[in-house]
Amino acid sequence: MRRYITMGIVLLVLVVGVYIAVFKRGMVARTAKGYKAAETPQVAADMFKKAIEEREYEYAADYCTQDYAEQLRRGSAAAREYAVALDNLTYQMKERDLIRDETKLAFYLLDPFPKDITITVGKESGDSATATIVFAAPEMRGGASTGTEWRLDTGITQCYVRPLPFKGYTTMVEMKKEKNAWKFDFRPDNSIQQRVARMNEKYKNYVNPFEIVTQEVKNDPSTRENTTTRLRQLIEGAAKE
Repeated sequence: MRRYITMGIVLLVLVVGVYIAVFKRGMVARTAKGYKAAETPQVAADMFKKAIEEREYEYAADYCTQDYAEQLRRGSAAAREYAVALDNLTYQMKERDLIRDETKLAFYLLDPFPKDITITVGKESGDSATATIVFAAPEMRGGASTGTEWRLDTGITQCYVRPLPFKGYTTMVEMKKEKNAWKFDFRPDNSIQQRVARMNEKYKNYVNPFEIVTQEVKNDPSTRENTTTRLRQLIEGAAKE
């Protein structure tokens, strides 16, 4: 019996040791990438904005309360790969002046969490504060349209944003202090669970078209009309799968 107790203690020590090592590696990685502890509401806002811009949804979760943080982490790997592929495509199309207004709008809607945001933090009161997040609307230049409405999968569009309360491009968020760290207290509706599940299930259906068109515009000169039509067909095909 004593031997089993000793083995149990050794096993427990090993498990705890592994957990601490993994936790410390995670903290080191965050620090190396410039993510700091949110000792003030402004730091929390700055770090959250940085994580969203860098598509680091797992790190963004560190600056949110439990419910929203859980969903950010749950979809972080899929959403990051998806968003990075979308960013690469957007960059290549802009560099070659191939992007139309309708494409900008489609990309904005397809983005898990549009990264062009402004966060203004109000004055804190005790352990609470209020922040205003404003999303920049797509910059339209009035270019010609193909005249065809893109049939997108509304179950995956802006999966981290659509469940939040909005007025136009603005949302108000309460902030609270938990264990000496400030966090955004996002209150998404229940649809976020289904949206994140759909992202996890379907993201590759979008990553592949994003990467295909990225390579095509890099290697084969084309017109805005041809590229737009090609991309729309691939995206609509992904929405049907």
